[in-house]
Amino acid sequence: MTGDFDHNWDEEKELVKRFENSLKSNLDLFFDEEELEDIIRFYFDAQKFKKALKASKIAVEKFPFSIEIKLLLGQCLIFNDELEEGLDVLENLNNLSPNNEEVILALTNGLLLNGNVREAIQILEEFMPLAEDKAEVFYTLGNFYRAENNLEKAAFYYKEAVKQRINHEDALFQLAMITEEEGSFDEILQFYQEFIDQDPYSAGAWYNLGVVYNRLGKFEEAIHAYDYALIIDDSFASAYFNMGNALMNTKQYDKAIEAYQNTISCEGANAENCCYLAAAYEKTDQIDLAFKYFKKSAKIDTEYDDAWFGLGMCMLKKDKYFEAIHYFKKALKLSATNANYWVGLADAEYNLGNLHASSEAYEEAINLEPGLMETYINLSIIYFDQNRFEEAIDVIKEGIDELPEEAELYYRLVVYLLKTGKYKEAFSYLENALTLDFERHEILYELMPEIKHQKAIYKIIVQYKDGL
Repeated sequence: MTGDFDHNWDEEKELVKRFENSLKSNLDLFFDEEELEDIIRFYFDAQKFKKALKASKIAVEKFPFSIEIKLLLGQCLIFNDELEEGLDVLENLNNLSPNNEEVILALTNGLLLNGNVREAIQILEEFMPLAEDKAEVFYTLGNFYRAENNLEKAAFYYKEAVKQRINHEDALFQLAMITEEEGSFDEILQFYQEFIDQDPYSAGAWYNLGVVYNRLGKFEEAIHAYDYALIIDDSFASAYFNMGNALMNTKQYDKAIEAYQNTISCEGANAENCCYLAAAYEKTDQIDLAFKYFKKSAKIDTEYDDAWFGLGMCMLKKDKYFEAIHYFKKALKLSATNANYWVGLADAEYNLGNLHASSEAYEEAINLEPGLMETYINLSIIYFDQNRFEEAIDVIKEGIDELPEEAELYYRLVVYLLKTGKYKEAFSYLENALTLDFERHEILYELMPEIKHQKAIYKIIVQYKDGL
């Protein structure tokens, strides 16, 4: 949507409620132009595009000469897939108010959605000398060239956006994505290093360098860069937050907690930073504090599924399985395609002895994300405990197909095959397992202690040991 405006959430909700009540009661209550704009934006931000369109049509009837309301109408039409009508509104508006930056950006984005990418690029490039917010126009051009798969041009315009506004996070993110796709890491690092050479006291330049290192998986270098950004500006919330993420990736959980606490001090609590702080507390086994901040995250945004999942994990660690299931189901209601949520639910159901529900949840996790080893192992354990050895074998073989380098899967399969008398096949998989990771062969004795007394198995293990 166009423009930035201050949010007073409670006031906006009350305004929208009054507007909706007037429609229900068929009362023609008075709303001034600014109030109607806020109502339309409220619906738009909530992705209630049909309501936004309805409100914008009412607003245009009341204020037919308002450029801002016509602009909102055009955008609402486009987001309701009424592209041609929306473009007509925006093109007429562009004729009435030429060189209006908000109108130009809305019109060109509409053209992009309509497949007219070249026309959109031409309009923006011609408009560029007149643009007030050049950073945003450069960024939009970068997006358009990215849509054409012209990554070189896209990167050029994203860089221009960053030059105009050093902390343009969207442009920075897109640059990092292109860097990853193209492998042009040295080039992008040099780009940010040039900023730092020109102005060593630019917190934004150090922050951007940290983001690139983070994307490259160079977390220690990222932490170093964020640290410089924070020495220069100790109220830089995003630098604290990203530093927390890098510290989590290097398992420095206590320092990550401090970084997330500083983030909240700088920008206030929101669903995301509370959830990340909670996750850091969970890593240090401070489960009560983790629960507190996951709960706060969910309270701030009831649709933040990671927070509900975190609450479930806290309850799982406290052996409160009924409560864990409650929270996992809340998370799944919001995001049913997250395999980790299904694994959490499966674990809780298993601990309650609900083996059927547990196996179904593990199966769902495998279907969604075949690369999670614990799902194959845990599901096979359920079958194994029920003497359903053939099903246990099938699950582990499926896991080996997906994760052929995981020795534990082979060792487990050896045990399951021995249980069904398939000795020749078991010996074959045992050799594979010993080759992959000899040290893990202790798993055999844990799962099937009597293996120690089977001379054929023992002989193979000794031969591999002697070979090593």
